[in-house]
Amino acid sequence: MSKGPFIAEDLLKMRFVGSPTLSPTGEGLIFVETNIDEQENGYRAHLTRVGSQGLVPVTVSEGKVRDAAPAWSPDGQRIAYLSNRGGKSQVWLDGEKEQLTSLPQGVSSFIWAPDGQGLYLVANEVIDQPKFRKGATARRITTLRYKANGTGYLDGYPAQLWHLDLESKKLEQLTSGNYNCSQPAISPCGRYLAFVSNREADELKTLNDIWLLDLQTGEQRNLTGGKGHSNSPRWLPDGQHLLYVGHQKGVYPGGYPELRQIDLATGENINLLPSFPHYIDNCIGGDVRYDSGNTAPLPSADGWQIYFLGTVGGSCYLFCLDYASGEVTKVFGEGQMVITSFDIQAGRLLVNIATPTTPGDLWWGPLDGELQQVTDLNHRLFEDKYIGWPEVIHFSHPDGTELEGWLIKPLGYTDGNTYPLVMEIHGGPHTTYGNVFFHEWQMLAGHGFGVLYTNPRGSLGYGEEFSRAVVGDWCGVDAADLQFMAEAAAKLPWVDAARMGVTGGSQGGYFTNWLISHTDMFAAAVTQRSMSNLYSKYGVADNGWNGDRYGMGGRDLWDDEDFIMERSPMRYARNVKTPTLIIHSDEDYRCPLEQAEQWYVALKRLGVTVEMLLFHGENHELSRGGKPANRIVRLEAILDWFQRYL
Repeated sequence: MSKGPFIAEDLLKMRFVGSPTLSPTGEGLIFVETNIDEQENGYRAHLTRVGSQGLVPVTVSEGKVRDAAPAWSPDGQRIAYLSNRGGKSQVWLDGEKEQLTSLPQGVSSFIWAPDGQGLYLVANEVIDQPKFRKGATARRITTLRYKANGTGYLDGYPAQLWHLDLESKKLEQLTSGNYNCSQPAISPCGRYLAFVSNREADELKTLNDIWLLDLQTGEQRNLTGGKGHSNSPRWLPDGQHLLYVGHQKGVYPGGYPELRQIDLATGENINLLPSFPHYIDNCIGGDVRYDSGNTAPLPSADGWQIYFLGTVGGSCYLFCLDYASGEVTKVFGEGQMVITSFDIQAGRLLVNIATPTTPGDLWWGPLDGELQQVTDLNHRLFEDKYIGWPEVIHFSHPDGTELEGWLIKPLGYTDGNTYPLVMEIHGGPHTTYGNVFFHEWQMLAGHGFGVLYTNPRGSLGYGEEFSRAVVGDWCGVDAADLQFMAEAAAKLPWVDAARMGVTGGSQGGYFTNWLISHTDMFAAAVTQRSMSNLYSKYGVADNGWNGDRYGMGGRDLWDDEDFIMERSPMRYARNVKTPTLIIHSDEDYRCPLEQAEQWYVALKRLGVTVEMLLFHGENHELSRGGKPANRIVRLEAILDWFQRYL
C-alpha cells in the first residue's frame, strides 16, 4: 500500500513519551504521556504505568491539565509528581488522591528525602514588591536580567529551597536571599543538600556554582568558587564525594562540560573524564518532544560505575565510567539513534530512544542484557505515512575540516529525476541536528522536497575545538560551512540547483538572513525567530548582554561597533533578492520582534518579495511548544512558501 505524506495537522494525533522513571527495585516503570487537545488548543499530560496488563493510566488529565516529573518514594510504594490540575504547578501524591502543596507561585521541582518522610522543593519566595498608585501599570526594574523568554518580565520572586514534612505537612523555607536556588540533591545520610546557585553580586557574572547546605547547622558553602558553569549535582553512595557536570574554564562559550568530582573533606575538584572526546549529555533537538526526563550522570548503587550520556555527532549513546580503573565503555546505542533520557535501578536499564522514524519510545530490561520495547505510541499514525530515512553525507572542507549532514529524499523519488531541495539550519549556535524524527522535515519530504540538514562548525558533538571555532566569528567560518555544504548538495544529480530553499530558526534564522544577503543561490527563504541587527539585539534580548556578547568573543557595543555591524545581515540587506517569509512571535524575548521588524521593513523598502507571519502570544518556543493551532499555521505557511517559489 502506498504511503501518504505527513501534513501539518498530523501534529494533533501524535503522542509523546517523557520523564520515564524506574522504581527502586527496577520492576516498576512510570512515564508521562503528552497529547494535544485540539478543542482546548493546548496540551494535556497524564502519568502511565507499565505493568503486566500493558500500559495503565495512573492519572487522568482533561483540558490543559499537565502532570509531570513523577518520582518514586525510596521504598517504591508511593509516587509524587507535579500537576497544574489545581491551577499553579503543585506536588501531588499517589495518583489524584492528595495535593501536598499550595504555594502561591507553585513548585518547579522536588526530590524525596532519603527516609521517604519528606520532600525537598524548589519554589519561588513571595516577597513584597513596590506599590504604585491605584490604576497605575508601572513596573520598576532594577536588575540587568529583568525578562526571560517563556516567562516574560520577571516578578522578582527568587527560587528557593523548602522542606515539606509529609506527616505534619509543615513547610520550612531553607534558603533565602536575592538569588535563585535549583537542582537539589540530598546526601545519602540526609544531612546535606547540594544545589545550584549563582550568588555573585556582579550581575555580569552569570556562572552557576554548586553549593552545600548543612541541614543541621544551616551553614552554606560554595564548592566550586565561580570558576565555571556547574550543574547537575549527584552524590556518590559514600556521602563524601559529589559529582557534577561543568568545568572550571570561566566564561567559555562552546566549551564542553566535564564530569567532575568534589571531595568534601579536602575540597579537591577533579575531572573524572579528562580524555573523553564527546559532549556529555544529549544536545540534539527536535520539534516533537516533551518532558525529556533524566539526562544527568547516575552512579550505581555501590558507586563503582557512573553512567552518563554522550553526544557523538548526530547520535547520543549511553556510556559507563568504571570508577576504579577510569575505563569508559559504551553501554547502549548504535547507529542512527538518540537516547533522550535514561534511568538505572537495581541492575535494570530504562532508555527513551528517538530515531528518524519515531519521536521517542521506551526500552527496558537488564543492564547487561537485551532490552525490550515497551511503548509504541505512534505506530498507527506513522505506519501509513512516508518517512524518508536520512542518508548521512560527509563534506570535506577545503581547509581539511570534516563536516556532517543528512539528506532526506522526497516521496516518490525516482532516479533520473530532479527535485527541489530545502536546507534546514539549526539554532544555538552550540546545538546539534541529528538522528531524531522531525515533523517539519518529513512534511516537506512528503510533499516533494528533498531536505538537507547539517552541523556546521559551532555545533556540538564533534569536539570542543569544532564547537569553539565560531566564538568571536559568528557568520564567519560557520556561514562559510553552510554555503559550502549547500553548494556541494546542489551538485547532486537529483537536486535541481535552481530550486533550492533555505530556512532556520534563531541562530538558524540569523544564518538564513546572512546567506540570502551574500548569495543568490536560494530561490526562496523562510527566516524564523531570527536576528538581523546584533547591535540592537545586545540591548533587547533576554541574553543579548551576555550570550551574544560572549558569543562574539567579548566584543562590546562601544568598543567594536563596526565589527558587530559587519556581522549583522542588516548591513547587507540591499543585496537580498530572494523571496523571503519572516516568521516571528511578539513575546519572543530571546530574539525579540524588533529583529524581524527591522528585516521586514528593510526588505520591503528595497522591493524584495517579503511577507511577515506574526504570531501573537507566542515566544521563542513556538515551533516546539506553541499553541497547537499556531504550530499548524506555521507549518502550513512554510510549506506554502516553498511550494510557491520552488
